[in-house]
Amino acid sequence: MLKQKINKWLYEKIIHFMRRQAKVEAHTMIVDGYTIAYLESKNRSNKKTLILQHGNNDEKDTWLMLASALKERYHLIMIDLLGCGDSSLPMEFDYSTASQADFLHKAITQLTQEKGIKSFSLAGQSLGGGLAILLANRLPIEKLILIDAMGLTIKTSKFIEDGIKIGEIDKLPWLNIESKEQLRSFAKDAYYKAPYMPSFILEHFVEKKKPLADLEKKKFSFMVDEKMFPIDDFTQEISQIKPETLIVWGEEDQGINVANAYKMDELIDNSTLKIYPKCGHMLHSEKPKELARDIVDFLR
Repeated sequence: MLKQKINKWLYEKIIHFMRRQAKVEAHTMIVDGYTIAYLESKNRSNKKTLILQHGNNDEKDTWLMLASALKERYHLIMIDLLGCGDSSLPMEFDYSTASQADFLHKAITQLTQEKGIKSFSLAGQSLGGGLAILLANRLPIEKLILIDAMGLTIKTSKFIEDGIKIGEIDKLPWLNIESKEQLRSFAKDAYYKAPYMPSFILEHFVEKKKPLADLEKKKFSFMVDEKMFPIDDFTQEISQIKPETLIVWGEEDQGINVANAYKMDELIDNSTLKIYPKCGHMLHSEKPKELARDIVDFLR
C-alpha cells in the first residue's frame, strides 16, 4: 500500500511538471449531471482555439508532449471523455460511438459557449478521431485533424486480428492488464518503438487499470460484433466532411491499419495526407515535434 502511494505521488509530480511545461491547468464542468475534466491553456490571449480529443481508454494528459510544442501558438483544450481519466466513470452509460459523439457534442458546445469561443479547430486520435468525424459538420469547426482515426476497416490490423483469434472480450490481454510485463507487451503494439517508462510509472498504470477492467470491457463491447470485428463504418460521414482536413497516420500502426488513411484521403474532398514512417498508433506521443510542425503548417 505504501509503495502504491509513493508511485502515485511520483507520477502526479511528473504530470504536474509536464502540465506546467505545456502551460495548461486542470478544470471541470458538469454536463448532464456528469463531471467532465479538461485541461486548458492558462493564457488565451486571442490565440485560435485547438481542441484535442484522446482515444479509447486514454486520457487528456496523453497530449502533454504535443501541447508543449504547440503552447505558444494556440489556445489548447484537452477533454477527458466520459468514462476516462478524471471525468465521471458511469457503468450505466451507452458507450456506442454515436452516443459518445452526442455527449461530446454537448460538452464541447457548453464549454465553448461558456468561454465565448465561436469557432475552433478539432483534432482527434483513434476513437477521438472517429468522434471528430461524426462531429465535423455539427460543430463550428474551422479545420479538422484526424490522427490514426477509427471509422473504417479497409484492412485489418494486428490488434483486430489478435482480437478475432482470442474471440472473447473477457480474455483480451489489453483489457486484463495486471502486471508490468503485460503493460510493456501492450506498449509494443501501441508504439513503433515503445518509450522507456520507469517501473514506478508502469506499476502506477497497472494499479489504475485494475479497477477499470469491467468498465473498459463494457466500452469495448460497443465497438465490436460477436466475432470481435469493428462495427463502426463511417464511410458516408467521412465523404460528407466539409472542413479542410489533415489526416496523419503512423505507417506501422498496429491498432488501425494505415490503409484506412489512404481511403479517408480519397473520401474527403479537401484533405491533406501525411504518413509518418517508423511510427505506430500513438503518433502524437511518438512524434510530437514533427506532428506539431505539420499542425502549425496546416492551421496557418
